[in-house]
Amino acid sequence: MSHLAPVKLIRTNGNAGPKPAGNGRIPEDMLKCSHRPPNADFYCWRYKVWYNTLDCAFRTKHRSFEGCARCSQGDFNLQARQRDLKLERYLGDSKP
Repeated sequence: MSHLAPVKLIRTNGNAGPKPAGNGRIPEDMLKCSHRPPNADFYCWRYKVWYNTLDCAFRTKHRSFEGCARCSQGDFNLQARQRDLKLERYLGDSKP
């Protein structure tokens, strides 16, 4: 015997209610880590810490930490800082 319960669908208007500030900034009291070192320039949502984009890009490029694999923030930082990660090496004291 099958007993089907009626299902009531509730649809809400996406424009109802007050909207938060439109500047896209998250208040610091909502962040897990509020300590921000001087060289940290972005907030890592995966680990909830302030971090340096160049370090993040390096970890993403060289896959030096498994926890940072397949991270969209890391991919974005790698794309933004790709030029800074390029190493030029020369033999001798000066470049040719």
